[in-house]
Amino acid sequence: MSETTVDLPQHVFTLFAVFRLSSSHPVVLDGRDVPGIVQELEDVVDVIGDEGVTVRGWYDASGLRSDADLMVWLRGGAGEDLQWALRELRRSSLLKPLIRTWGAVGVLDGSEAPDEEEPALWLAVRAPDAPLETPSTLEADDLSGLARLLADHRLEGRHAAGVDAEVYVGRLIEPVEIIEVLQ
Repeated sequence: MSETTVDLPQHVFTLFAVFRLSSSHPVVLDGRDVPGIVQELEDVVDVIGDEGVTVRGWYDASGLRSDADLMVWLRGGAGEDLQWALRELRRSSLLKPLIRTWGAVGVLDGSEAPDEEEPALWLAVRAPDAPLETPSTLEADDLSGLARLLADHRLEGRHAAGVDAEVYVGRLIEPVEIIEVLQ
């Protein structure tokens, strides 16, 4: 009897991008435009999919924050791939007029999150009475170490009843850091 091994990526990166509608450049669609615009977006999703980036979801974020109407969840093997994929999506007719208000990038151990796994948390599902929260701080450059630490906590949390959560590791990027990079 031979064992079959599956090569999982060492890390899986995820990106959440939130957009809002523009009051000065509203999205105006004629009913005849819709099939072509939807097809264009589906074509872009196929192109980025061919490059290893998965669109995990499109979420209606209106009513949750004053600066949020749409959240896009991407997943891939490298942060740079996610950035590229988001730029490709933003060039589409449907997303071009939207204003990006915020986003987050995270990384987790690839063995914990196969692409076919359904997201554990949905906006329409009530949060558990006792969520597993593990605030942790490590050096900003040690995201892999933080991912391992949180993976251990997640595995321990699975033994508790009702705990089912995704764990993502990220780093807050201050606006001043963005300016420094652009200079």
